[in-house]
Amino acid sequence: MLQTKLLISCAIFALSSFANATVIDFNHLAHNDTSQVFSTISSNGFVIKNDSQANDRLGIWGKNDEFQADTGRAAVFVNYSGSKTSIEHANKSFFNFKSIDLADVFNNGDSATIQFSFFNGQSTTFETVILDQLKGLQTIFFNKNNLTRVSWVGSNSQFDNINVSAPVPEPETYALLGMGLMSLWIARRRKHA
Repeated sequence: MLQTKLLISCAIFALSSFANATVIDFNHLAHNDTSQVFSTISSNGFVIKNDSQANDRLGIWGKNDEFQADTGRAAVFVNYSGSKTSIEHANKSFFNFKSIDLADVFNNGDSATIQFSFFNGQSTTFETVILDQLKGLQTIFFNKNNLTRVSWVGSNSQFDNINVSAPVPEPETYALLGMGLMSLWIARRRKHA
């Protein structure tokens, strides 16, 4: 019985590093109008903003509008081509940027090129994405870790389902692993004594 409890405890510790993943969708902003506009959007502890000067920098097509790439729900569109959209943690802490869903702004299957910038506090890396020219959302995987901000510039586009997570520091991970192994060793030793 004790071994079973220890095994379950170790499994919980091992899986806890995966429990901090978050998918930022914008379904809570879905509506039935033609479109609604925003200057910034806050969701799940993250702030998404665009650097254009107008108040209608970001928008969401109506959930059943022909332009909505996430039909029945909500994807955000960038209203000004060439403007910079960025996401960062509201408390400015590090995060991991796993993936994002993208589509062209009018969901026509148009070609679009988007330049992503990944900031880690000391340096910046870049990746360019070219949309697949199909209607609907396309998932782009990045798997970038320990970032302070991600931004993108390019053609007008829609985005949704931003997959982010808080980084699990390796020393803490190793400490948890060590504690789990030590607990198993102590339990086995007590059983034999």
